[in-house]
Amino acid sequence: MLNLDPIKTQAVADQTRQAFAAFDSALVDAAQLTTAFLAASQGSGLTASESQRILKQIHESATKIIEGRGDMIRATALLTRCLEHSQHEVTAFGCPIGLELEQRETARHLTLVA
Repeated sequence: MLNLDPIKTQAVADQTRQAFAAFDSALVDAAQLTTAFLAASQGSGLTASESQRILKQIHESATKIIEGRGDMIRATALLTRCLEHSQHEVTAFGCPIGLELEQRETARHLTLVA
């Protein structure tokens, strides 16, 4: 059994929630940047090729934010496993975003019928 300090564990839980908020905020900013760029590029004289390259880079940046958020979901699952093997209840420090939904989804089992 893991012996987790409750104050430090709460700090990790709080930082995890803040990390998700930061990812979400960054994604909103990327979406707003796309909108602002499209508005600014109209009538600017940028060629279709130039604006396409810029839009593609903005999109790739947003994709990386989404991928990073997915990595945080996996990190949160690993942190939750640590709690499962400690003296604390899994929800003692608050539930990470979507934990309840993921638990419902993973609890389902497929049955193959021939």
